[in-house]
Amino acid sequence: MSELSRIPNVGKATERDLNEMGYTTVESLKGKTGEELYAQECAIRGVVLDRCQLYLLRAVEYFVNTENPDPEKCKWWYWKDEFVEPSPCGTVCVQCGHYPAECKGCRKIKGKVYWLAYAGLDGCPLYDCCVSEKGNKNCASCENLPCVRYMKDPSISDEENAENLKIMLNNLKNSVK
Repeated sequence: MSELSRIPNVGKATERDLNEMGYTTVESLKGKTGEELYAQECAIRGVVLDRCQLYLLRAVEYFVNTENPDPEKCKWWYWKDEFVEPSPCGTVCVQCGHYPAECKGCRKIKGKVYWLAYAGLDGCPLYDCCVSEKGNKNCASCENLPCVRYMKDPSISDEENAENLKIMLNNLKNSVK
């Protein structure tokens, strides 16, 4: 087995697949996205592979492109579409420092996020409006975006809150493409 076997989720079969695609070292994978690797593997095989392979390759991407990867975040099931695509508010779960230790993702926990206790709420107002009331995947199509349901995180500065809101809105805008 080569150095690729030290990457979480990479066993003999995935190592062989990566080698067939021309990746023989961890360094050779740097800068590649899980989507690129998945498309390349599908092309080599001549079939559309099960999406679980995409999730595994997203976890590989995270491991090789992150300076100090969180071992918990390296588990392939944390890289399913529901955690990579923007949540109702536009947060991307896998990019959040609270995921997966403090928060398992809005769709999985149905908007019952960790910070509700601090806000004195029973459920996330954005999740309730977007998913529970309107049946939407996220707020991207809402004409009131951003609305009053977006709340400031009291643990960070106004500048950080403004930057986070810009990122969330950009994630939602890009999810419509």
